[in-house]
Amino acid sequence: MNTKKTILSVDDSPINNKLIEAYFRRDYEVISKESGQQALAWLEGNIPDVILLDIMMPVMDGIEVLERIQANDRLKEIPVIMVTAKTEMESIKATLNLGAQDYVKKPIDFTELQTKVLIAFQINEQKQEISKYKSYYDIHQGMIHAQRIQRSILPDAEHFRRLYPKSFIINLPKHVVGGDFYWIQQNFNKNSIGVFDCTGHGVPAAMLTVMGQMELHTLSQNGNEIQAEQIFPLLSRKFSKLLNTSADTYTQYDGMDGIFCSIYPQEQLIEFVGAKRSLVLIRENNSQLIVNNEDTEVKLCNEQFSLFEIAGDRNSIGKESEFVEFTVNKIKFLPGDRIFLYSDGITDQLGGDQQKRLKRKQFFEKLLEIQTKSINLQKSDIFTWLEKWKSNYEQTDDILVIGIEL
Repeated sequence: MNTKKTILSVDDSPINNKLIEAYFRRDYEVISKESGQQALAWLEGNIPDVILLDIMMPVMDGIEVLERIQANDRLKEIPVIMVTAKTEMESIKATLNLGAQDYVKKPIDFTELQTKVLIAFQINEQKQEISKYKSYYDIHQGMIHAQRIQRSILPDAEHFRRLYPKSFIINLPKHVVGGDFYWIQQNFNKNSIGVFDCTGHGVPAAMLTVMGQMELHTLSQNGNEIQAEQIFPLLSRKFSKLLNTSADTYTQYDGMDGIFCSIYPQEQLIEFVGAKRSLVLIRENNSQLIVNNEDTEVKLCNEQFSLFEIAGDRNSIGKESEFVEFTVNKIKFLPGDRIFLYSDGITDQLGGDQQKRLKRKQFFEKLLEIQTKSINLQKSDIFTWLEKWKSNYEQTDDILVIGIEL
């Protein structure tokens, strides 16, 4: 008996269908159709677990196919992920309004697509479990909308790639919404990036992310530069003020851990501050790294690369740090150095044969192992390795990992 989940891929390009089949066929049964008419005919007698639907197709485009799916009571609950070219954002808005769950842009980033397929399965399973309770279903639909809002206030992916062309982002919330987020700013002489991990996960953590993101936007509006030494104290004061205006003591320890880096390309300098988070830098064929005008000890190394961990402070961002001065570490980098910013979700993930936490050493060893590949290709390796470690265990926490080649 075939227990594999089924993916229906609808694309008028045979090449795209073949690529999707090749990527997913090990774990899923993939059915490919090259037109909307073929897909609707197949759907008359079959129910897939998810549909990947191209927008631009001759005769019957993806929007019309989606309309027919949504008009059919038997089909309308199937998660639909739209596949689109970069210039079709108005069409994407239309499909989301019609009921599509998500979308990916061409050329397809298959790690991103796999993540969205897994989320679609998870959402669909949760939807099936609670569909008999209308009020819970309404809450769930609100969560999906909240997820879109939360993602929309993250930095634009195209802008991120322009700022850091050699980079990757792995962003895997534990639930539909999450508590990890990243932020970037570009000024005439420096680029800044921050990774933040809010207390907890799910809805409470997501509410904190919105607070953090809005405050960062406020601080950086009108082209104002955020200085590394100012960022965490300013956020701490804001969190302390907003979360302690009532007698409710449950929020007094809410806040964020974080990493913030100001990168000065001309000076080949990084200013790094950390709130219970460290920065990882990997360098090829050179075991020396200067931090605050002193040599830094290598954390791990192999024959070709050296990995350094630059520790942050032991305080979180929040009430406890309202009057704390965070340490600014000045790091001299070389072209080709790679930095990694991450929340603790990846190192806390339960898995393996003995259901233990993954831990930093294993993560660092994996980073060293894949450095012979370009930074852009490392995302897939980390994602696959993490999925293998996690196996059948539930995701422990929100996971956010960013890698950048300088």
